[in-house]
Amino acid sequence: MSESKTDALRDLVSAYPATAAIVETTLKVWPEHAAYLLKSFSPRTPAMMRATEAAAAASAKLMAGDEETVAADYRWTCDRLREEELFFHREGRYRLSTFAEADAEVYSDHAYMGRYVNGLLLTQVLWYNHAATFEMFLNEVLGGAKAPFDYLEVGPGHGLMVYFAAQSHLCQQLQAWDVSAVSLRETRAALAKLGLTKPVALVETDILSADRPTQAFDLIVISEVLEHLETPARALRFLRDALKDEGRIFINVPLNSPSPDHIYLFETPDDVKALVQSAGLKIESLSLFATQGRAIESALANRITVSAGVVARPIQEAS
Repeated sequence: MSESKTDALRDLVSAYPATAAIVETTLKVWPEHAAYLLKSFSPRTPAMMRATEAAAAASAKLMAGDEETVAADYRWTCDRLREEELFFHREGRYRLSTFAEADAEVYSDHAYMGRYVNGLLLTQVLWYNHAATFEMFLNEVLGGAKAPFDYLEVGPGHGLMVYFAAQSHLCQQLQAWDVSAVSLRETRAALAKLGLTKPVALVETDILSADRPTQAFDLIVISEVLEHLETPARALRFLRDALKDEGRIFINVPLNSPSPDHIYLFETPDDVKALVQSAGLKIESLSLFATQGRAIESALANRITVSAGVVARPIQEAS
C-alpha cells in the first residue's frame, strides 16, 4: 500500500487519539486496508469524528490487552463478509433465510462467534456508515431528549449504546433485552469493563413470542437487529406497544448488507418505511449512510450497503 495513503489516513485521525490507536493497530495486522480506511474517514464531518472518538475510547476499554487479536478478528470478519457479498451479488439474495440456519452456522459455533463479535466491535469505529448512525444516536436521539426518560434497548451487543444512554443526565432507568442468555452475559461483562455504575436490567426476552409488553418506555432502541429476524414486522409491532404515547423509537437497519447471520433482506428505503409504518409508527426522520460515504443513489443502484437510521413515534389511535 502506498505510503501516501497511509500518511493521509494518519493525518485525518491524528487529532483523535483513541481512533488513531485503533487505526494503527488495524494497519499493523492489515496494512493493505489503508486505502479502504482512507475512503471511510475522508467524508466524516467533525461531529462524526467526535462520535467516532467516543466509540473508539469505549472500544479501547473493551479490548484492552487484546488489541491485535481484535484487529486480526476484524480482518477475519471482513473476509467472511466478502464471501457473503460475492454470493449476494451473484444470487441476488442472502445465503441464509431462517434463524435455525443462522443458529447452526454462526450462533452455536462459539469460536466463530467470538471472532465475529470482536470484528464487529471495530466496525463501529472503522466503517463510515456505522460511525454515522452512532453519531445520529448520540446527537439526534439522545441529544433530542427534552425530559427524563426510561430507556430500552433490544439486542444490546457490546453495550455501547446502553453505556452512552446511561451517561445522559435525563436517563432514569435502563433495560436491555436479548433472546440469548449468553449474549446478555457478554453485555454485562462489557458494561463492567466500561465502568458503568448506573443499574441496567438485563432481561432474557424473545419479543417474537412474548405477549403484550407489561412496561412502557420513553425511548426504545433496536439497532442492527431486525435483519436477523424472520418476521421483523412482528417484532416492531411489539415494540410499538412498549412505547409510551409520546415515546420515540430509534431503528437502525442495513440495506443490501450480506453477512453470515443476516436473513431478512431490506433492499430500499421504501422497504424500511413500509415496515415502520405498518407497525403503527410515524417516521420523524430517516437518514441514509452508505459504505465509505458513497452517494446514496449510486449505492442503492449497485446494491452496496446503506445504513438506514429512523426516529419514529407511535401513531395515536383516534378515540
